Amino acid sequence: MKKTALACIALLSLALTGCAQPTEQAAEPTISPKIRANQPLTIYQATDIHYLSNTLTDGKKAFKTYLATGDGKQQNYITEITDAFVDDVKAQKPDVLVLSGDITNNGEKVSHEEMAEKLEDIEKAGVQTYVIPGNHDVLNPYARKFEGDKQIKAEDITPKEFASIYHHSGYDEAVMRDDSTLSYLATPSSDVWLLMVDTADYENNKRYGAPETNGYISTETFAWIQECIDLAKKHGAELVTVTHHNLLDHSELLTKGFTIVQNKEAVSLFAKNDIPLNLSGHVHIQDIRSETSHDRTIYDVATSSMAMYPQQYGVVNYAPNKGLSYKTQRVDVEKYARKIDSKDPNLLGFQQYSKAYFGQFSYTKALSDLFLTGKYEPDDVEEMAKTMEQVNFAYFTGDKSFLNGVEKTPGYALWQKADSEFMTQYIDYIVAHKTKNDLTLEIPEN
Repeated sequence: MKKTALACIALLSLALTGCAQPTEQAAEPTISPKIRANQPLTIYQATDIHYLSNTLTDGKKAFKTYLATGDGKQQNYITEITDAFVDDVKAQKPDVLVLSGDITNNGEKVSHEEMAEKLEDIEKAGVQTYVIPGNHDVLNPYARKFEGDKQIKAEDITPKEFASIYHHSGYDEAVMRDDSTLSYLATPSSDVWLLMVDTADYENNKRYGAPETNGYISTETFAWIQECIDLAKKHGAELVTVTHHNLLDHSELLTKGFTIVQNKEAVSLFAKNDIPLNLSGHVHIQDIRSETSHDRTIYDVATSSMAMYPQQYGVVNYAPNKGLSYKTQRVDVEKYARKIDSKDPNLLGFQQYSKAYFGQFSYTKALSDLFLTGKYEPDDVEEMAKTMEQVNFAYFTGDKSFLNGVEKTPGYALWQKADSEFMTQYIDYIVAHKTKNDLTLEIPEN
């Protein structure tokens, strides 16, 4: 758990000073939202951008190998995707932009510094920006530069440096900060506050030589969250929580390393205190889940990775006396390409290029994995890979129209007879939820 040693020291200090006279109660934080009561609020949420500075890659063999063995993220165009998104935000001017972790590829300091500059540019356009780290962002031993056929270690950052680099994006204006994590409370409007909860556990990354993928909320942070809840109630504000890791399971097959370990306690606390919505990322798919606790329904929206097709982000709207809504919206890379007078055909036709890129990646990976088993005929492998491509499109984009006709494909029938139990379950799970809406949500006001 985070800051265990500090917690023990704190308890020891408390015991040693138990007979001391009570100190004067700390003054209540100053609350000064930019948006006054009974005004609508628009929040953009982007997640898992995995931005990589151009200074860290020459685009040659090492980088190409990294892309080919990855998970379908388009870091070959991540600068253009990010800059197009920044352009969209500045033009559309939502009230708030939230980045819910994995801001950078593997926590490279220069990537963070460039992202902070882009966010400062957005702030100058009048949009409040708030960030929290993901499991890739802090103390990451995998921070790398790609040069020729080699990966070279790059400088990473500490938690303190994260808060310093992004001081304009939440940490300067935080109403309350958690002592043991990079969590904080933000008050963009009188009616809606944002509880930015740092669920990443990065303290032992260097010791283990790899970033921790699990998400945690410690006892100390839960106590801090309760203080934030009490303050919000006192001021009549509704809380929306933001985490990198998922509050709810977004697949019965993919939970370890994705869902917050203490999610049951978090769901109970949030539901008991009428917190209806959590925005998350991490799993890279577009998926909406809900759970009922204490007679309250709480929703966890996992917005898909902006680094992957279809480069989308979440739009949350709050309307006084009506409630909250969520929908997805795509980054207009093609518009940005025309604006900068790009001659790159991939950028000028980016939606089609990106779709083909993700489809080919998904198909090729399934093809390779199936061939390696040596269990299937080449023609069968091709049909099974085609079905996997179709299913992955639906799962990662949240658009279930990609599943139209999938159960009638030869590949689907072959998967039903396959020895690969996990992958068959994976496909069956996605197909079984083909009518679920993962692109829009309405949460009426209580």
